[in-house]
Amino acid sequence: MGKHHFVRIGSVLALFALAIRCDALLWDFNKKAQENDWKVISGKCEIDQDAYKISHNAEGLAISGQSIWTDYIITCKARLTQPGDFNNISIVVRASDDGQSEYIFMLEGKRQQAEWWKKIGGQYTEIKTVALKIDTKDWFQIKVIAKGDTFEGYYDGKFIAEIKDKGLRQGKVG
Repeated sequence: MGKHHFVRIGSVLALFALAIRCDALLWDFNKKAQENDWKVISGKCEIDQDAYKISHNAEGLAISGQSIWTDYIITCKARLTQPGDFNNISIVVRASDDGQSEYIFMLEGKRQQAEWWKKIGGQYTEIKTVALKIDTKDWFQIKVIAKGDTFEGYYDGKFIAEIKDKGLRQGKVG
C-alpha cells in the first residue's frame, strides 16, 4: 500500500443514513442490537454512547446492505479521534461481500485531503486526491452519492470530488 494506510482507528460514526430509491435506512446506534446489521470485515466495531466505533491497526471495515444495491446515497456524522498517522475516516460503496472490492471516499486528517480509491481483489488504486481542510477535533458530515458510473464525495454538505468508473456495478456500503 505504500505511504497510504487505510485506517479508521478511533473514528466514530454517530449517525449513518442510507437512501435507496424511495426508501431510507437509518442507523442511529442508540440500540446495541443495531450492531447485528453490520458485518465486521476487519477491526473491532462496537456501539458506545450512541456511536459506532471502528478501530484497527491496519484497516477497520464493517459493511451492511445488499449485494445487489446499485444507486444510493450514504451519509454519516463522524469525528476523527486518533491523532498522528492514522487519522482518517472513509465511506465505502459497492463493496463486495468479503470487503475485497469497493470504492472508497476517505477524509485524511493528517494530510488534510480527500481521497478516492478503488479496491479490487484487495489491491488499492488511488483515483483522485483533493486538498481539503478537515476538522480533526469536532463532528462533521461525510456523504457519498453512487449513481451509475458516477460517484460524488461530500464533506459537511460541500461537494468535494467526483469520479467516474464502470468497474463495480453493485454492492454493499461500509
